[in-house]
Amino acid sequence: MSQPFLFGVESWAAWSPTLKTSGDWLSWVDSPIAPMGSEKPKVEGMQSMNRRRLKQLGAMALETVFSLPEVEAPIIFCSQQGESTRCCELLQELVETGKLSPQSFSLAVHNAIPSLYTIDRKLNSNVIAISSNSGVFSAITEAIGLFSDGENRVRIIVATEPTSEIYKKYEFTDEAYAYSLDLIPVGNLSLSLATAVGIKHSAGNVSINLDVLRFFLSENPVYEASIDNTLWQLRRL
Repeated sequence: MSQPFLFGVESWAAWSPTLKTSGDWLSWVDSPIAPMGSEKPKVEGMQSMNRRRLKQLGAMALETVFSLPEVEAPIIFCSQQGESTRCCELLQELVETGKLSPQSFSLAVHNAIPSLYTIDRKLNSNVIAISSNSGVFSAITEAIGLFSDGENRVRIIVATEPTSEIYKKYEFTDEAYAYSLDLIPVGNLSLSLATAVGIKHSAGNVSINLDVLRFFLSENPVYEASIDNTLWQLRRL
C-alpha cells in the first residue's frame, strides 16, 4: 500500500428518486439496494431560468449541492457517462436533421452541470470534471492534490443516471442518484492504493461509488475495491 493520505468529510448530501432525505440514506446504509427511477428533483434553490435547463442527472447533482452550505471552494464533478441522455438526444437530432441545438450541446459538455451552479450562484470556484473507471476514488485523489496546493476545502459531486437503451449493450446501469461531499484536509479518514493484479472486486448490491458513500455514512473501519489492477483502500482511523 502507498503512504495513506488523510482527509475528512465536513458535510454531505444525497438524492435519488427512491432516497430523498438524509434519513432515507442513513437507513439505506444498513440495507443497501440500488436507487433507481426517472424522477428528477425540483432544485428549488436555483433560479428558474437555469433550473429549466436541467435534465435528470443535472437536477439530481445540483439538488445535492444546493442542500449544502454555500462555500467558495474548488468543485470536482465526477460522472463516468455524464449527461448521456442529453448526448443521445443530440446524436439522434444530428442524424435526423443534420443540426444541433446550441443550448443543449453546451449543457452536454462534461463540466456544464457544476459550471451552471457557479453561474447561478455567481461564484468564481475552480471547476474540474472527471470521467473515470475509478469514479469517486479519482475525485478524492484530485481533492488531495488540491489540499497539497493549499486548498482548505473541496466539494465533490458524484452523479449517475440510467443508461439510455441504445447504449446498454456497451455499458449498463439502472442506478439513478447523486451525492455531494465537502472534503477537508484534516480528519480521521485515509486513502491508500496498491497494485492489485489478479485481485477482483466482488460486486455487491450497489456500484462502487455508492459503496464509498455507504462507507462514509457508516462506522465501518475499512473499505476496499479493486479497479483496473489498482486496489483502493479507505480506512477510518
